[in-house]
Amino acid sequence: MEYNEHESLLCEASSPDYGSSISDDASNTIPSRATEEHVLPETATYGRNLGWSGAYILVISRVIGSGIFATPGSITKSVGSIGLSLLLWVAGAVLAACGLSISLEYGCMLPRSGGEKVYLEFTYRHPRFLASTLVAVQAVLLGFTASNCIVFGRYTIYALGYDATEFSQKALAVGLLTVITVIHGLHVKTGIVIQNALGWIKVFLVVFMILSGFYVLAFHTGDAAQPSPGAGAFTWNVLWEDSNWGWGVVSTALFKVLYSYAGLANVNNVLNEVKNPVRTLKSVGPVALITVCFFYLLVNIAYFLVIPLDEIKGSGELVAALFFERVFGNGFGKTILPLAIAVSAAGNVMVVTFSLVSIFH
Repeated sequence: MEYNEHESLLCEASSPDYGSSISDDASNTIPSRATEEHVLPETATYGRNLGWSGAYILVISRVIGSGIFATPGSITKSVGSIGLSLLLWVAGAVLAACGLSISLEYGCMLPRSGGEKVYLEFTYRHPRFLASTLVAVQAVLLGFTASNCIVFGRYTIYALGYDATEFSQKALAVGLLTVITVIHGLHVKTGIVIQNALGWIKVFLVVFMILSGFYVLAFHTGDAAQPSPGAGAFTWNVLWEDSNWGWGVVSTALFKVLYSYAGLANVNNVLNEVKNPVRTLKSVGPVALITVCFFYLLVNIAYFLVIPLDEIKGSGELVAALFFERVFGNGFGKTILPLAIAVSAAGNVMVVTFSLVSIFH
């Protein structure tokens, strides 16, 4: 592996003696941080192919997966009210910001691909290879977003008008993961182009859902046989009616919300592929978090404007499909747009697979 001049200087300065020291230009002796010196920035494996927009889409596509399309129904069912549900989405953003700050600190200090693998190796150097082994096991067993693969299968079958069996959902999920792995394994740049396109489609879909909800509110359109709640759902008494403030209920719902915010540090996994990695990292994460929080709140509001609360609580993981069906009817709403959600879930699997492959280059 080739090292640049800065890396060579670091190698010369590094020493296994943790009590050693080096001198700055002013001849002041300062402690040597030998551990930090041993973890060097690496050169790009395939070249720096990701600019700011590519890094932004890498984060957005990872965060906006199946969560906002599947979990609001179960969250609202458990907490009981619109107000408490929206409050948890804000609280989730605050907690996600705390985790993001740690990732930014490590990422700016160690600007190389690997993400948590590199940070754990830096923090826990002994026993050797323990951190690498744990990250590898976690990535193989838990890291390929199986839930998004299942959501892809469920929404695809729903859009085609068939009854979704467990076997058919899992068969489509395995097929999706296989195709994406082959694309990223054999054609890296092609995979990046595809995942960027799917990411922007996902952003367009979320914005379209938000505008559709407010359009129904403004012009009272939608399924006339099933009137929408409209702004009446946000009166103060209705907003907090039937709230369940139990710690067990709230904590469980909050975990579901945090799942929907997972992935804000996705670009940390591929910093070798990012142009100006430190500068890009400092801005991409916070901008993505603000964008996602804004989108999540408005999408939830759109759900509550269009779908009666009782139907949302009983929608399970098909709340987005129910939203489209009520706004656009059984044709376009029940077929085309749920299929778009399936494509959105596929985009999430693509960026997760890309980042995990980059970790172990």
